[in-house]
Amino acid sequence: MQYAIGIDLGGTNIAAGIVDETYALIAQESIPTDASRPWQDVAADMAALALRLCGTCGLEQEDCAGIGVGSPGTCDSASGHVVYSNNLGWEHVPLADELTRLTGLPCRVSNDANCAVLGEAVAGAAKGCSDVVLITLGTGVGSGILVHGELMEGTNGAGAEMGHTALVCGGEPCTCGRRGCAESYVSATALVRQAREAARLCPQSLLNRPQLQAKDVYDARDAGDETAASVIARYEAYLGEMATDVVNLFRPQVLLIGGGISGQGAALTEPLNRYVQEHGFGGGRSFITRVETARLGNQAGIIGAAALWLHSRDDGPLLLRPAFKDYLWGGNRLKRDFGKQTDMTPLAESWELSCHPDGPSVIENGSWAGKTLQAYLRAYPKRLCAGADAKTEFPLLIKLIDAAQPLSVQVHPDDEYARREENSLGKTEMWVVVDAAPDAGIYYGFRENITLEQMEEAIRTNTLTDRLNWVPAKPGDVFFIPAGTVHAIGAGLLIAEVQQSSNLTYRVYDYGRVGADGKPRALHIRKALDVALREPPVHAVGPTEPERPVRGGSIQTLVHCDRFEVSRLTVCGLMEGEVGTESFHALLCLDGEGAILCGAQSVPLCRGQSAFLPAGMGAYRLAGEMKLLRTTL
Repeated sequence: MQYAIGIDLGGTNIAAGIVDETYALIAQESIPTDASRPWQDVAADMAALALRLCGTCGLEQEDCAGIGVGSPGTCDSASGHVVYSNNLGWEHVPLADELTRLTGLPCRVSNDANCAVLGEAVAGAAKGCSDVVLITLGTGVGSGILVHGELMEGTNGAGAEMGHTALVCGGEPCTCGRRGCAESYVSATALVRQAREAARLCPQSLLNRPQLQAKDVYDARDAGDETAASVIARYEAYLGEMATDVVNLFRPQVLLIGGGISGQGAALTEPLNRYVQEHGFGGGRSFITRVETARLGNQAGIIGAAALWLHSRDDGPLLLRPAFKDYLWGGNRLKRDFGKQTDMTPLAESWELSCHPDGPSVIENGSWAGKTLQAYLRAYPKRLCAGADAKTEFPLLIKLIDAAQPLSVQVHPDDEYARREENSLGKTEMWVVVDAAPDAGIYYGFRENITLEQMEEAIRTNTLTDRLNWVPAKPGDVFFIPAGTVHAIGAGLLIAEVQQSSNLTYRVYDYGRVGADGKPRALHIRKALDVALREPPVHAVGPTEPERPVRGGSIQTLVHCDRFEVSRLTVCGLMEGEVGTESFHALLCLDGEGAILCGAQSVPLCRGQSAFLPAGMGAYRLAGEMKLLRTTL
């Protein structure tokens, strides 16, 4: 059984609970917040409360997927920061990092209304629904929006503020500084204000009392007070307009009303449903959302915060379907040994992780199944890395290569040249030899320094390979190929390649081969001469670092450069990992089989499969007997 800790952080109280993978709240406790203290003191209390609850339930650290926190204000879930919270007096507080430091558990942070809607979706009034909007009517108006099972938070978590959309142009002033916001008309505070204004004109009304609350207005109406009835009719018209706007914008499966006013139950929702049916776009001819009251009350925030870890969402591991290439030098081992399903013959390359337009990867699991990885990252750019946006260029391409025949002698440009001449990234790459014929090898730079004139002469006389450095290759060898290195993969090699996301190749020699059209394949001699490094390689054949034993196996760093870091993971049992916000993890299984465990998810992985683990996903575990390549930025 997997568990998570949910914390509902408020200006008055901190409520926390242990939630299991069925979303049952098995233990909870509440303590005062005392937000007048430094935020570090509040975080220390939150951490102590979380650990105390674990102890109460007899849980070990590895039993908990993580800590989820719902906080008032603007929260950047990618960084784990509370950006601004008026209720707490906080600005740019790195809450997730601090709680992780104090507890040793990974932490995620989101707005409290976001957590509440997630709680209702997994365990409350919207259970089983993937498209839900929750409006909370209290001192202000909060809102949480779930679209296709995914919280819609906006950039840096600053979106989904339905209470601060205009309901009346130039209307009542709002606490945000704008006029006419929905919060100024449909919050509990607004209802009390409207009641007091009406009561001043009707001295006999039951609304004339010193301590008036929203519930008192409804009680007065139920007691026959005509002024209260008039106030509520107008209030519900405002609320009906807001509800209709929400339905027209999102058309969720259900619209939930939470907060104190939701205690009116059907007396509140039935008039709203009639209003939305009458005024919603397509009413009577298409699906119109039902308005219901939230069910979980104060527990919604705790359960929803825990669900930031337990909910099966699209920020979990994504299996990828590769793009295939049938270059003439390919063989059939990718189909035979790695189970690649394609009619292409020969099969030279499978592009395992790619957002390149010449061969994008396609997601195979979750609600994004059938869509490209590029489309996913445009929708959720921070799952590439912190600071990314929808226009950020995906930096890497990972391949499996089966060279039944030798590849052309070639060279790739660096970023500066590629940007200037090709409007593309350059291409630095690395190879891991997965398998090799007994006499296989590669051309890897020049044997000695040569001049430009000598290189031109060697190309002209077809003697270039005489000047190149031939290196025998065996399984497990690692070659780092910086941009500008003249190179070629020899026949009989099966290789995993990690490279920049570029499809630029400048051929300088191709053994006189012809393409499918019967013509010699194009060479790119002038550009190759522009970019080639005419010297021996400076990088030794690797790996150059030893394996490091870790719990559940070993890790060996193969290449670490300014473009990527690649490690070889040998999993024997259960190995722990964590994806921070700074970079995604890409996993390519080279041998064996097992699973990626993340929260309540278990994603199987076997030889030849690739998975994308989004930035910010947090803790995960690798289970089984596998050899993997792990690539990060």
